[in-house]
Amino acid sequence: MTKQEIYPQRPMRFRDWWYQKKSQFYASKWVQDISARLPLLSRISRKEGEAIFQLMSGFVDTQILLTFVRTGALDKLRDRPKSIAQLASLIGTDAEAARVLCGAGQALGLVVVRKDQVSIARRGILVLTLPGISELIDHHSVLYSDLQDPVAFFGGQSERQLAHFWPYVFGAKDGLDAEDVSRYSDLMTKSQRMVAQDTLDAITLPKNGSWLDVGGGSGAFISEVLRRQNSIRATVFDLPGSNNGSGAHNFIPGSFFDDDLPSGFDVISLIRVLYDHSDDSITKLLTKVYNALPENGRLIVSEPMLGQNSPNRWGDTYFAIYTMAMNTGKTRSAIEIAEIMKKIGFSNPKIHRSKRPYVTQVIECWKK
Repeated sequence: MTKQEIYPQRPMRFRDWWYQKKSQFYASKWVQDISARLPLLSRISRKEGEAIFQLMSGFVDTQILLTFVRTGALDKLRDRPKSIAQLASLIGTDAEAARVLCGAGQALGLVVVRKDQVSIARRGILVLTLPGISELIDHHSVLYSDLQDPVAFFGGQSERQLAHFWPYVFGAKDGLDAEDVSRYSDLMTKSQRMVAQDTLDAITLPKNGSWLDVGGGSGAFISEVLRRQNSIRATVFDLPGSNNGSGAHNFIPGSFFDDDLPSGFDVISLIRVLYDHSDDSITKLLTKVYNALPENGRLIVSEPMLGQNSPNRWGDTYFAIYTMAMNTGKTRSAIEIAEIMKKIGFSNPKIHRSKRPYVTQVIECWKK
């Protein structure tokens, strides 16, 4: 069979013709030269050039940020400014390398350099003080390693180290080392505060009743629930070893892969749980949630999501690639999750407007 028979020619539609002409127009050297000279077009051309350069240099930015975190440079500038020579001595590098690093850090908004003095900038303080940010920055070297050969990564031809970093996503409650569970819970606890704040700001908290947080680890999220409404009877359900039993909440050990969920709770929450798992796994989990809830029981899902109407930098770029590197993970749009909820039987899924979608987005629905 000839190539012509396999791929028969079809008449060119106007849309195809316009697509080709537009591509040829932008690719034309003459158009690019004219765009660089005319005032309005030169501004557009310059912006596009800067955006392309930023895409190209983005990895360098991440490594500069990682250097500031791993050397402790930001922490050493926290109390008072240092000279470049002093900072170089503290982080174990020579003065010229420190000068280059600090110039790059100033360009990224992490530090301010005046004459020979380096001080920490507001963004640098936030990197230090926002819970879990420094730890997340540090551990991203695993993801960067996975993306070293991006063609092999997207082709599924490379081993993904991030899957080994988070082995809990594969599994059974008896197949995990306690240290792995503890490491995950610790990192999630430190980065949970912003997620908890945005989630609970988006919804209406019940004045009483019972709440089960599935996959809640050490209880960072449910502790924020109780801080806002201490009349709620709160429980965490997660793998053995993920919770130390402290705090005002109860803890039930178990695996939502292997075990049925405890029943008798008015509200069940899944905070940063679904995007760790495949469609099949989350369908089974959401079905377990549905079966565990009473009539009029409420489900709350909160996690980073893909852009609903158009791709965005945090969901479609960062989180989509991160969860892909985990092998079992998948970042979804709020609409995708809501559709799965409805197929299971949940009604009235409500997608809340998020004030910080790069932190989390929230969906709630009910069992009718």
